[in-house]
Amino acid sequence: MPDLRISELAASSGVPATTLRYYETEGILPADRSANGYRIYTERAQERLAFITAAKALQMSLPEIKLLLRVWETDTCRAVKSELRPAIAQQLANAEASIAQLTSLHSTLTAALARLDDTPDKDSPCSPECAWLTTPAQNAS
Repeated sequence: MPDLRISELAASSGVPATTLRYYETEGILPADRSANGYRIYTERAQERLAFITAAKALQMSLPEIKLLLRVWETDTCRAVKSELRPAIAQQLANAEASIAQLTSLHSTLTAALARLDDTPDKDSPCSPECAWLTTPAQNAS
């Protein structure tokens, strides 16, 4: 894999150059410099970016990624797996909680839409008693 300049790495990875510069500023994606000052990304830096991109796809934060990168850079695959497993398990728990919240929101929105459709059209101002403004529990009472 040849060394790449920032524009080439951005094009090949799909990660914007601004993000690559930010990663460099944050210390998670170091870049060498050419004689004329261009950022140069070695094969190892490109592998590092692939690791960062995979971790970001799992919704990991930059501090989490920094910790994982330290292990990835200095330790065995077994150690990386050992560090990565609880982080992924936590992200899975977060995703499940989000799914539960979105499922509840979906039910609420579906019920509100049904109540709105059941509300008769009037040529007078809306009142607080409008069926779509109340929750199903309020409508039952």
